[in-house]
Amino acid sequence: MLNIVFVIESLQCGGAEKSLTTLLQNFDFTKYKVDLILFNKGGEFEKFIPKEVNVIYKPHFGNTNFLTKLLKRIQFWNVKKHQKNKNYHGAQLYWKVFGSIITVHTKKYDVALAYNQGFSTYYVAEKVTALRKFSWLNTDYNKAGYNINFDYKYYSNFNRIVCVSKECELSLQNEAAIVKKTLPTTIIKDISDELLISKMSLENNGLNKENNTIKLLTVGRLAKAKGYTLAIGACKILIDKGKNIKWYVIGSGPELENIEKLIVKSGVRDHFILLGYRENPYPYIKTCDIYVQTSLFEGLGLTVIEAAILKKPIVTTNFPTASGIITHNETGLICDMTTKAIANNIELLINDECLINKFIKNLSKIKNQDKTQSLIKIKELLSLNYN
Repeated sequence: MLNIVFVIESLQCGGAEKSLTTLLQNFDFTKYKVDLILFNKGGEFEKFIPKEVNVIYKPHFGNTNFLTKLLKRIQFWNVKKHQKNKNYHGAQLYWKVFGSIITVHTKKYDVALAYNQGFSTYYVAEKVTALRKFSWLNTDYNKAGYNINFDYKYYSNFNRIVCVSKECELSLQNEAAIVKKTLPTTIIKDISDELLISKMSLENNGLNKENNTIKLLTVGRLAKAKGYTLAIGACKILIDKGKNIKWYVIGSGPELENIEKLIVKSGVRDHFILLGYRENPYPYIKTCDIYVQTSLFEGLGLTVIEAAILKKPIVTTNFPTASGIITHNETGLICDMTTKAIANNIELLINDECLINKFIKNLSKIKNQDKTQSLIKIKELLSLNYN
């Protein structure tokens, strides 16, 4: 039986977190003994961890004394201030300052998996002992703002870097090539469990029925990368054109206050509605009229995949992985990253019921194989013969 450890900062609402819990729910615990290290307790997805998984809540700094931590925090504040315009991700700056005092994990494993870029990757690289190590990359490395000059020494500790899409892999490898380096990568898509999603979509009523109102929905963290400023601007355009819409958003995140202010400033408070986090978003996806994704970039685009599984008409911005999920004008609409383009494409669907029916019909013909294929690849990754 292989001793395995997964490492992720928390199981707060997010694509990587959802992917990890779905993976664990499909694990064969007769073959693997699994630990899960978390650094922040209370994430929404913790309740989905199988009982066979041993959860370890890890303090960042262990027994480090108060004065040392205080000095490090002052140092971190200075580093962020003076490197504000330099090309370093916040996670890189954090590790640069605090990495030396973060607690080492003493237990040894056959396999260690960092299930996110940034902190989890640095932690597994330096603080975990394992015969083999793998790191997951769930975002567009370049657009997320990471610096390969900082990261290369950490990634070189891993047997493979698992990228969730070809575009993720290219983004990382292109950055590595700039500094004349190569990294061992492989592609494994995030797991989408079609049967589970379909079952969960029936658990409650989702969005309320409203006569003559078009219900739009977006699901995603309230973060800059999700392009909510574009969504609010597109909503304003549609309202000004007299469209009777309500645009609902499911998710929580660091941009909540800024988004709320922009909603009020744009005069769309009665039409752009933040629902907050929902443990089960699938009834809402199932009952919306049009699913909209306005992301500036995605590692994969898990919520778009889920909307496609539930046969919803989709409008999405043209982030790199979008065309790998839907086919423009066949199973959805892919548009430019502008408020006008998003609004125009939503309006096209509102006005064309035949196009909506075409998309639904085409989506109904597609069988999602992501779960089966990804589980096979992960099993190969964990194989004793994998090198």
